[in-house]
Amino acid sequence: MERIVEFTGKKVQEAVDIGLKTLGITLDDADIKILSNGGLFKKAKVAIKYDDGLKEGEVPAEAKAPEKRDDAPTVSVSARENKETVKTKAPEGEPHWGSAPVKREPTTTSDFGKACKEKKKEQSVSKKENKEDAERKEPRDEKQNKEPRRKKERESVLPTDEQVEQSKTFVSELLAKMNISGNVETVVDEGLRINVDTEDARVIGHRGEVLDAIQQLVSSVINTSHGKFVHITVDGLGYRDRRKETLENLARRMADKAARIRRKVTLDAMNSADRRIVHAALGEREDVFTRSEGHEPNRKVAIIPKRNK
Repeated sequence: MERIVEFTGKKVQEAVDIGLKTLGITLDDADIKILSNGGLFKKAKVAIKYDDGLKEGEVPAEAKAPEKRDDAPTVSVSARENKETVKTKAPEGEPHWGSAPVKREPTTTSDFGKACKEKKKEQSVSKKENKEDAERKEPRDEKQNKEPRRKKERESVLPTDEQVEQSKTFVSELLAKMNISGNVETVVDEGLRINVDTEDARVIGHRGEVLDAIQQLVSSVINTSHGKFVHITVDGLGYRDRRKETLENLARRMADKAARIRRKVTLDAMNSADRRIVHAALGEREDVFTRSEGHEPNRKVAIIPKRNK
């Protein structure tokens, strides 16, 4: 009489071997159907169809309780082995009744997992060694008295006659290309100050953006060609002086507020030149201190009250 018995195992081949050994038959005497290839948290499962040679109603001794045989290999899989087994998709053209089982070794991650663990271990050791090397290279006194690094300001020198003339020519040609009529005046005072004498407000731009752009271009040309740093300021229609006065008044008002409410007050985002004006205006205050926070172009000045000693 034909019988169908299901067996499970970590792999398809293992489930087939368990079934054949349990039933005491060979591969030629069985028709095998793969019910599940197994996976990460799933066992492989096969159904074995065979003829036990008995009449209907008789039960073979071998098939009474195949799952609980003491001599049968265990089909339970540990949690660790399950994690090492990759879920495999059922192949197309899966064998059905009447065909022999196809041996397919599911891909496992045991070797891959070991390689990943070894690589992570090597990276961890490498990072640790690099950190130790950096600590050994750093002087002990510097390590103990480590403070936040501050950007060092470059020392500026007075411009030469050649630099003054070059700056004046450059700004004049730039204004002509911008269709802005006006005269260019230069003054040497702790650097080079270039004043555009014009009635055209376009030379200023929104919050001095055009003046800042011209100033950056002139600074790039002069300091790149001559090597030594010359501090350059470009002004037009008296904007720089008015802007400085406005920022100083704003800084003092916000400093008084921060000292009164005993909380930090943050100003709107400013460029580096405007931030320097605020820092300088409050540099001698004894009740507050300032610092820049954030990243360009959204870097801001924070006014922070000092703690009472």
